[in-house]
Amino acid sequence: MEFERFALDPISRRRFFRASGVATAGGSAAFLAACGSGSGDTRNETAAAADIAVLNSAIDLENTAIAAYTAGAPLLKGEVLRLGREFLGQEKEHADALSTAVTQLGGHPSRPKAAYDFPRVRTQRDVLLLANMIEHEAIAAYLDALPKLSSTDLRAMAASIVTNEAEHVSVLLGALGRPQVPTAFVAGKA
Repeated sequence: MEFERFALDPISRRRFFRASGVATAGGSAAFLAACGSGSGDTRNETAAAADIAVLNSAIDLENTAIAAYTAGAPLLKGEVLRLGREFLGQEKEHADALSTAVTQLGGHPSRPKAAYDFPRVRTQRDVLLLANMIEHEAIAAYLDALPKLSSTDLRAMAASIVTNEAEHVSVLLGALGRPQVPTAFVAGKA
């Protein structure tokens, strides 16, 4: 019950993601600082810097999800454990692809934090709720990031990842005994 109260409190969720180093929907200061006017190489450098900031925010979210699935695995059982491991592998693939994109743009990918201050989880249900919260945050962040990315390739990668995150939410909802497709639109929760 303690975790469910946390998960339902938007202020607690915002504090958690801020403490995790995640820039949530609405953008980040680094992205806003990178925006500006210019032409030629300066414009390309500005676009690359903005893309790097957006992608690094996404890497921070992926690293948070990786840490959550890793930390929660000991509480998962049976089919839910198998799914948790599968989602963990997919989150790692997302982080790797995003890191590669940042490197190709000339930047340095965000590194995982040494520790994440997750709320206390004691049961499989708590782990599922935490994962669901993180996946919703990722969906909102990717939807926010899509129009900010400067290239079709980066937008396609972000769209592909957000689709996968929505699949995760659907499966997590099913594991929680909730309707797996509760609405016609997926928007995430920031």
